[in-house]
Amino acid sequence: KIYKKSEKKMSLEIIKKIRESNSLELALDNALNKLRRAVKKRNDDLHLLNVVTVDDQNKPNTRNVVLRDFSIENLTIRFHTDKRSSKIKDIKNNKAICLIGYDKKAKLQIRIDADAYAIEDEKILMDIWKKMYPMSRECYRVSKSPGDKIESLDEIKFNEDDESNLIGFSNFTAIQCDIKSIEILYLNHKSNIRAKYNNINGILNGEWVIP
Repeated sequence: KIYKKSEKKMSLEIIKKIRESNSLELALDNALNKLRRAVKKRNDDLHLLNVVTVDDQNKPNTRNVVLRDFSIENLTIRFHTDKRSSKIKDIKNNKAICLIGYDKKAKLQIRIDADAYAIEDEKILMDIWKKMYPMSRECYRVSKSPGDKIESLDEIKFNEDDESNLIGFSNFTAIQCDIKSIEILYLNHKSNIRAKYNNINGILNGEWVIP
């Protein structure tokens, strides 16, 4: 409880500093640092993001994905998925996606527009696979494809792993998202703060926006 109170107080102080300094840089840096921290903190609100894709019927699809990597330097985000999933079909049809997350303690919403593609380099995928926890690899061993219709829950079968620890690897892929823009919204009782940053030649250029 003490930790939660102190973190809430820190968030209020940051919002106050952003307002007093009118600093787009401070508003952005705070949001980016929270994303970077969320990669390794499994209980962090931003560790789980919503991703929106568009299918071949021009209909939006929304799912939750785990934030696996975030690079401030390269302005990229990575999440993992099954090659057989509908996300892959959507991304191949339309690379434009949207990621959104909300940090309750910081009262901060982050929306990211990006171009996504499946990483195809086997060496990169293998390196990621070997670093994954066994429980994270398990879902890729399901025998049928995600989204397949079944008559009974008994039809959910998993291929047994072996000493190679590679069972399921053929179904695994990582999605890299090249960030095109980031929009942040700080919720505050005095007045909300909103800004949008566009990626121009690898640099995020920001502007204030009416909340």
